[in-house]
Amino acid sequence: MKWNIPTVLTSQEILDKAFHASAKIRPNTAAEKRNSKGVYLAKIGAVSGVIQSKLSTYVRRFPSVNYLEVGHNEGEKGTARFYYDLFDLTFGVDRMKKALGNLNWGIKKVRELESEHTRKLKKARASDEMEKIRSAFYGRVASVVERLSRDMEFLAGVREELKKMPDIEEGAVVVVVAGAPNVGKSSLINMLSSGNSAIASYPFTTKGILLGHLEINRKRVVLVDTPGLLDRPDWERNPIERKAVSALKNLASAVLFVLDPSEQCGFPLQMQESLLEHVEGELLGVPILVLENKSDILSRETGNLRVSCKTGEGGE
Repeated sequence: MKWNIPTVLTSQEILDKAFHASAKIRPNTAAEKRNSKGVYLAKIGAVSGVIQSKLSTYVRRFPSVNYLEVGHNEGEKGTARFYYDLFDLTFGVDRMKKALGNLNWGIKKVRELESEHTRKLKKARASDEMEKIRSAFYGRVASVVERLSRDMEFLAGVREELKKMPDIEEGAVVVVVAGAPNVGKSSLINMLSSGNSAIASYPFTTKGILLGHLEINRKRVVLVDTPGLLDRPDWERNPIERKAVSALKNLASAVLFVLDPSEQCGFPLQMQESLLEHVEGELLGVPILVLENKSDILSRETGNLRVSCKTGEGGE
């Protein structure tokens, strides 16, 4: 899922654009110079128009409240629920809804101020009175937009996070690669697919959700590389682990569970196998294929698939 969200400007940048648009409106004819009311009305309309346009664009382009609510419905599974969980664990769904609600408030308030000061201008006679009305409008509008500063900063950060989010279509065939931290999940996905995950030699390498792609029998399969899991109850899991759990529960057509029998990952094999049993219990009905990585270091006769991401052995 991708969202085409333009760069989120700061409150000051929006005001600068609005006032710049207003400054370009000047009386051009002798008639306009004699009767400047039309110019003042145009200036107020320009400021209001720029602000409303910018704020409305952000409200439209960010994931809608309705979309987020669908993912939050009790019993909902699939892509919508996964994205809801991902949003909530990354930046907080309620905080984003509040920020977008505040922008809607700002749009409404600017519109009201435009109507109020337009009425006053139409009744004004002297130029100095019109100038006072224009100045008052600018001040009150600036106050409204400045109140949105924190929301704009927050949404700018959300936009950057959304750009990093995996693009998974509803109904796609998804194989979730799971296992303890540092067992080689990212390396395996790189070996099997077109994905290119950043690899580092420390636990909890994968901080987000990374994707790879594979074609099986002319059918495109999405490989989802999840953060490492520890064998502990859900309520003890950190946000990074919860992203992995959500991918398992909501996306998996099948699971490729990776073990490291060499224990070079830093976790005992017994703990890894206990985690496998926990995943099997949570995902009844979902096919789970167990793969043992680092076979160049330790190769066991267990009946599980064996591979070495370092040498490429078993990656055909």
